[in-house]
Amino acid sequence: MVQLSGNNSEDNWAGPLPVGLVRPMEYSTAVAVAYPWAMRWSDDIDWVFFADNATALATRRILKATYDRRDASFSIDGFVTLNFPNNTAATVRGMRMTYDLYTTGTVAAQSRSVTGNGTDFLSGISSGCRIGFGTSTPSLVNEWGEVSGSATNTAMTLVNFITGSYPTGTPYVVEDLRALTITTNITAAAGGLFVTKGLRPEIFSPAGTAIASGSAVDNLRATYQIIDANTVLNTAALGGALEEKTNNLNQNIYILDGTSNPFLYKYNVRAPLTLTSGRATNPFILRTAQPGALVGVASQANNGRMANTNHGPGAGLNCIYFTTTSRLYRTNDVSTIASGSTTWIADNAVEIPPGGANTFAASSVMNSIEYSAAIDRFIVPVNAVTTPFRSYVTRYVTDSSQFDRIFGCDIRQLDQSTADSSITPVPGIVGGPYSIWSEGGISYIATIGTTAAINKVYAIPLGGDWEYASTTKARIVSPEIMTPDNSKFIRAYLNDVEVIGGKDGKNLGMATEPFRIYFRTAGINDDSGSWTLLNDYSDLSGVAAAPSIQFMFEFRTIGVLGVPARLLSLAVLYEDLSTLSNYQPSVANSSITSKRFAWRFATAFGSTVPTLRIRLYDAVSNGLLVNDTTVAPAGTFQKSTDDGLNWTVYNTTDKANETTYIRYIPLSLGDNIKVSAVLTLN
Repeated sequence: MVQLSGNNSEDNWAGPLPVGLVRPMEYSTAVAVAYPWAMRWSDDIDWVFFADNATALATRRILKATYDRRDASFSIDGFVTLNFPNNTAATVRGMRMTYDLYTTGTVAAQSRSVTGNGTDFLSGISSGCRIGFGTSTPSLVNEWGEVSGSATNTAMTLVNFITGSYPTGTPYVVEDLRALTITTNITAAAGGLFVTKGLRPEIFSPAGTAIASGSAVDNLRATYQIIDANTVLNTAALGGALEEKTNNLNQNIYILDGTSNPFLYKYNVRAPLTLTSGRATNPFILRTAQPGALVGVASQANNGRMANTNHGPGAGLNCIYFTTTSRLYRTNDVSTIASGSTTWIADNAVEIPPGGANTFAASSVMNSIEYSAAIDRFIVPVNAVTTPFRSYVTRYVTDSSQFDRIFGCDIRQLDQSTADSSITPVPGIVGGPYSIWSEGGISYIATIGTTAAINKVYAIPLGGDWEYASTTKARIVSPEIMTPDNSKFIRAYLNDVEVIGGKDGKNLGMATEPFRIYFRTAGINDDSGSWTLLNDYSDLSGVAAAPSIQFMFEFRTIGVLGVPARLLSLAVLYEDLSTLSNYQPSVANSSITSKRFAWRFATAFGSTVPTLRIRLYDAVSNGLLVNDTTVAPAGTFQKSTDDGLNWTVYNTTDKANETTYIRYIPLSLGDNIKVSAVLTLN
């Protein structure tokens, strides 16, 4: 018997992390994007932000997109244009966003007035951000207001009139969205760290929204420059590493400065600003000394990531990780880094590809670093513009051992909107390196470039790879499949898409990455049963009969192409204890005394009768007593075509008339046994 689950739809089982299809998002040359930063706004929706990486200009743009995890689709929402204090030509070297929620206390709200009870409106909330009413969960908000300002901790004014009237005790949520941009500038002192306050998603529009440069007033929708001193020294930034927020007024960022022998700068980006012409020195905390020359050259491409890993020498510590062309570097725990220190770098990891340098050449062009907490691994892209080196997913190791994994390849495919519509987008390094942000197992990979051909981003579920599935739980588990009257499992059958894209799966189609199948027949309802890996032939013949079975699938996502497999339907083939439907038990032609078991030939096969199998079970204990077939039987098979009046040697001729019967007499069978007889195909 075959038990089916699912159907032949490509949307079937489109659930957990590994089955998101890789798709690119393409931008016009107006916004040359890089340095993605993503956050999960809800279970299904990610907000993804990008920095403008075009040729140095006095203004820079931040672009916002939405990624829907349900169907793996991007939509471009729009951008904002940042105006900087002392505007001259700037190049973005790093970008981070911060997103914080204020939900303390309750409010009453009507028209443009909000009155708080137990609220803390003056603790960092900027005008321009948004407040929602009736819930503290942003995705459940039905009405948003834009914050105009707060006179006290319990009094807020809105820009717009809200339609609802919310009584005292109403829950609320304020979304405080900010951009942190790290730049270098043709005018050196005009570069460094900038914080843009008072953002909300609605102002990221296709036409763009201009954000003013800061003035003498804090907490406006504006861009403020954070400097280390009136004579700015932080002028050669590589990127920024952001620490988790301590409270609404404290969150530190660390800026690496210098490509060969760097300084490290520390700022509190949530400190209330003491401003002069949009610039503030009071958030500055410290500057280290130079530690000595690095091995290799550090890139200025969003370089530096704060991570608290579960592995390596930095396990359990808040350390900054950054790259040079040939090494990964780690700082000491940032809480121990002091002003003027020369010993703030703890150790480094040498680039040794998997298999060694004689298997894959060391690139010596590592470009940046990202940390995926979902899998406790670092993602290290390389700048393989002219030579097709591979990027890495790896632990941080300092014992000269090999990096863990390689992924991606340079396939020279141009995933533009003008390309053949049937292609399957595959991330390739075409004209520029990757910049990556990992969020919730999805890695957003932006190719750094300034033309439409290479100005794209992909969403790839690197965190869904089967190597890390035991931690991430990025698996698909089938429904429990009932196998009633099961006497023997035979095998599992799976229908999957082996080639995605291309016309009828030809020409431009891409092969999917492999997947693994596990099964269990016990502990299904309470999830206590252990899983067994199914072999490549999906053979279940050695599995003990059970009334149900369940399957689990794990996927390879860190691979050459990174296109996850797609599952369509699943079937289980097993033998059951019901008699073959072509035959009906015959009481008249059976005999308890003579130990004969007979069946009427009820439905023709339409061809030669296939080999039949008879099994006699102890009806009390279900123990198997006899197992025989019509080919070289141990017992005796006979056939009658005259309603059982005469019996001849059994043959495989198809049904002749309505009085055709067969019967079986076992070679031996004990007395006084209650017997259940089952006739099936062999």
